[in-house]
Parts: sequence; C-alpha cells; structure tokens
Amino acid sequence: MADAVASQGAVLIVEDNPVQLMDAAAALRDAGYEVAEAATVEAAQAHLAARPELVAMVADVDLAGEPLSGFTLAKAVAARWPELAILIVSGVAWPAEEQMPMGARYLRKPFTPEGLAGALGAVLAARGVGSVPH
Repeated sequence: MADAVASQGAVLIVEDNPVQLMDAAAALRDAGYEVAEAATVEAAQAHLAARPELVAMVADVDLAGEPLSGFTLAKAVAARWPELAILIVSGVAWPAEEQMPMGARYLRKPFTPEGLAGALGAVLAARGVGSVPH
C-alpha cells in the first residue's frame, strides 16, 4: 500500500511506551506518512520547532513522568502551531470537551494500524490537508 502513496505528509507521534511508539510509527509509515517520533513533551516541542514540514501530531494522553498531559501538550501545540492537525489517543482517559483543542480528534486505544491511519487521514482531511485513504 505504501508504494501507491508518495507521501501523505510528515507526522509527529508523541508516545512514551516504546512498543506502542514503534507500532504507531510503522502503521503510519505503511500508510505513506513520514514519521517523527518523540517519547517526551520536550522532544515533541523540539521536533515541532525544528520541522516546519510537520502537518500533524498524534499524542498519547498519559505520558509517564511528564508534568504535562497529552491534552495540555495538544492545547499548547494548537496555540503555537494552529495549522497542525492534532489526533489525541488514550486507553485510559476519555476527553472532556474543554480538554480538546479546537479541531482535534480523539482515538481510543487499542486501535488497529488501519484505524490509526484512518483517524489521522480524517483529521487531516477536516483541516484540508492531504487525502483520505480509500
């Protein structure tokens, strides 16, 4: 499938679980995205500041050892980089409406690789970026 799509754009995944980070990155690469990986809020902010080609961020809510949750990170990112599409994922927390930045979407863990790629495609399409996979 990846050979049918040149590139859907560059995406940042923020996930502190190494196995889940690897699985999510592989799923999005297979769907045609260029993927940057961050295990901490600090690493995520460094990627965002250094990589203007990023079109989206997929952030886990529960980032161990972090003072900021994925919700707080998503709101800060939405304020500083309003053009970025945001997908928040969690197997623990269900977001209250006020926790979600405007235009962000939520995906419940566990999800399939296709589910993640589809949810990201939908949030990008809603922002007018990229194309929805068929």
